[in-house]
Amino acid sequence: MKAIVIGGSGQIGGWLLRHLADRGHEAVGTYATVPFPGLHPLRASDREDAAAWLRRQHPQVVFYPAGFTWVDGCERDPATARASNLEEPLNLARVTADLGGRFVYFSTDYVFRGDDGPDSEESPPDPPNVYGLAKLDAERAIAGELGDRALIARTSWVYGPERQGKNFAYQVIRRLVSGEPVMVPSDQRSSPSYGPDVALAAIRLVEEGHAGLVHLAGPEVLSRPEFAGAIAEGFGLDPGPIASKPTAELGQGAPRPLQGGLLTPRLDRILPGLMRPVSLSIDDFLRRLNLGEAWNDPRVGPTA
Repeated sequence: MKAIVIGGSGQIGGWLLRHLADRGHEAVGTYATVPFPGLHPLRASDREDAAAWLRRQHPQVVFYPAGFTWVDGCERDPATARASNLEEPLNLARVTADLGGRFVYFSTDYVFRGDDGPDSEESPPDPPNVYGLAKLDAERAIAGELGDRALIARTSWVYGPERQGKNFAYQVIRRLVSGEPVMVPSDQRSSPSYGPDVALAAIRLVEEGHAGLVHLAGPEVLSRPEFAGAIAEGFGLDPGPIASKPTAELGQGAPRPLQGGLLTPRLDRILPGLMRPVSLSIDDFLRRLNLGEAWNDPRVGPTA
């Protein structure tokens, strides 16, 4: 299988490339602003150039974990949010379909309002913010145009080893290692999802010919304080500096789902047990760091 990963410098993109290679597939990754060795520069915003490059590659599948994922930034700049999360991936999805390939779009639990989650694939979406609305519109547009050539993969609170070292786990570990306080929302709940597992699940679904909407999320629903505490415990760090406040007191620019999370009935039927709980995922995170199999160790600061 020849695969293209748009956004290979991100946390899901990096694991897609690693798992694809490990499973014997030919894979090419791209980056837009953060270069890493082996990745091809590509700006999806340059739509004609991006489409022409993709046509030359003639992939069998395109994975699209890229986009503008800064939720507060999306709220302030709806035009960029829609361009990055809807219009640009839809452009490349159309090219992929013209080539006879399949397109995998990564979406979010923020398509749900989060009043009474966790939510399944059958739950009615109702985005609370600009980011979630752009993602939902992209889901519908891509699925509507590509049909069974599209796989829509929703995930939530992705964490684990990654090249850029930006996810929640990295933030918590770095602050605890340096003795700084860690302030988290007391009233937000969702499904922590281990990045290597999310990527592997998407690849296996493609390998087995699945399409449509699938939730790729961890099997537990935790609060942010519970999640931060589990990270501290797994890394042998003092959880004392972890404190919390209600979301309303944190001054976040965009509304967040509070009672969120994703149920995974479809994934559980197809690939039961693939998504690991937080305790096992953190064990694997630490093991990979200690073996030098992760790109970036939060205990020692960023590396190349």
